[in-house]
Amino acid sequence: MGILVKIEEAINRVLLLIGALIGRCISKITPSKIKLLTQKIFQKKDQILFWLKNLPQYLKQNLPIFFAYLKKKIASYQIKDKLQSSYKNAMTRYNGDGQVTKMGRLKKVFMAPVLVVGQWLEGLTTAQSMMLLGFSAASVLAGISLIFSGQRLLGRNESAFRSPASVEVDYERPDYYKKETRFVTITSIRLPVYYPEVNETKTVDIDMTATLSNRMSRMQVDKLEMQFRDHLISHLELIKADFSLTEEGKEIMRQKLLAELNDFMKEREIEGQVTEVKITYLLAN
Repeated sequence: MGILVKIEEAINRVLLLIGALIGRCISKITPSKIKLLTQKIFQKKDQILFWLKNLPQYLKQNLPIFFAYLKKKIASYQIKDKLQSSYKNAMTRYNGDGQVTKMGRLKKVFMAPVLVVGQWLEGLTTAQSMMLLGFSAASVLAGISLIFSGQRLLGRNESAFRSPASVEVDYERPDYYKKETRFVTITSIRLPVYYPEVNETKTVDIDMTATLSNRMSRMQVDKLEMQFRDHLISHLELIKADFSLTEEGKEIMRQKLLAELNDFMKEREIEGQVTEVKITYLLAN
């Protein structure tokens, strides 16, 4: 056992040394500018957190101004004129190169996007052209997807997917639903007994658990436990102590406790009823 502990400690030391070595290597190869930037970030951590905390309020105040400025710039930017200019330049170059002498109207329609895009990509490298075309295609697809999603949401007929919310659905909770919250436990109830002979059982103490129909009645009965004990004393008749220890006597006692608890709740005007009574403990002496 001691050898295993020593081996584990040696492995932990080796791992710590490897971690420290890796940390020193990373520290050596990290540029000094990044180190200085990291130090500045840690030094200004509180300022950054304060700025992030006030960022929503700042955006709320300045976003309308930014959108108004952006709208004004877009309105002032003559997109139609720019496209026409690019198309004219492309057509001039295309016809001037001697590639075609005369283009039909249908061919002009199909060639216009190609010529305009070619005019825009002039002077860019292959990588730059691919990136521009890729991002442009992604933007177009995203815009189309948003349009179709909006139309689908606006034109959806909800009645075809679900029934009206006002329709009543027949649903009954099971009997055991939150049953533990409706328990009332009363302990050390001494039953009135008589013993015809000298050496017979003289006392019978029981613990009972009653299940009520709702939690409100349980709370009220729980508060009136002492009154219920008095009720039992005044309403239970004497029984033979030995008889209460038999199965028949236990069942009769259980039914009597259920009936007396129901009567007690009616007298106290407690809404609800007792659904079940169990004798959880019985002590005869």
